[in-house]
Amino acid sequence: MARWKLTEPHYLNAPDSRWEQTAIDSRTGKPTRKMFKVPLHLDPRVADDWNVKFPNNEMDGEIHVCWPGKGNPRDIVFEGDPTPGMVPLDDEAREVTAKFKWIPTQGIDEESQRAGFYARLGDELITSLTDLRATTALQPSATHGLDKMMEAMAAVMAQNAQLIAIMTGKAPMESLAAVAVTSAPEPAQDEFDRIVRESGETKHAEFEDELPTAEPTEEELAEAAEAARAREAESRLRARKTVVERRI
Repeated sequence: MARWKLTEPHYLNAPDSRWEQTAIDSRTGKPTRKMFKVPLHLDPRVADDWNVKFPNNEMDGEIHVCWPGKGNPRDIVFEGDPTPGMVPLDDEAREVTAKFKWIPTQGIDEESQRAGFYARLGDELITSLTDLRATTALQPSATHGLDKMMEAMAAVMAQNAQLIAIMTGKAPMESLAAVAVTSAPEPAQDEFDRIVRESGETKHAEFEDELPTAEPTEEELAEAAEAARAREAESRLRARKTVVERRI
């Protein structure tokens, strides 16, 4: 035998559960009937659904179900696997229920329902949602560094866009100075001087003072003027020779 007692409302796949639809055929005017197989709803809290009543207590009852051919005549037959809302009533039913990972809800009272499988499942879901909300609340502090990095990337992209606009002539050249000032690195001269001092080196004197500028002498000016005149006379002779050859 494989019999269970219901402790929660169920929609069972009962083979004999049918719903009849009655209608009038518009062409013939005769009534028509259609039968549909539907799940059977059973609630252990509703007295009309009880199929087992106790002789000494008419105010209490139970709903017993079974697999086809494995129950008592009054049991309601269903097909499919048992649920956490079914308490096994015999050894075969207990063996079938043991294959699953849940513990059946033992009764229909509030305490049993609160300790049942679906109640525990709901508590676990609520706990998971609470943890998720706590993690989400801490998320902004964890992404503070990412926000700073995104701001720096946005600034660099804005500078690049401004440089492209200047190169393509879509922005005035005055903007180039602003971009250069914004993006120019800090001078490294102070760091270089510090390294030189720490290493004990000194600057060479020829690099400290600028070289003096010498004025050209009168002889150099005269030689340059004579060389210029010679080059001009030679150029005129070549030009005259070219014209004579073309005439011949």
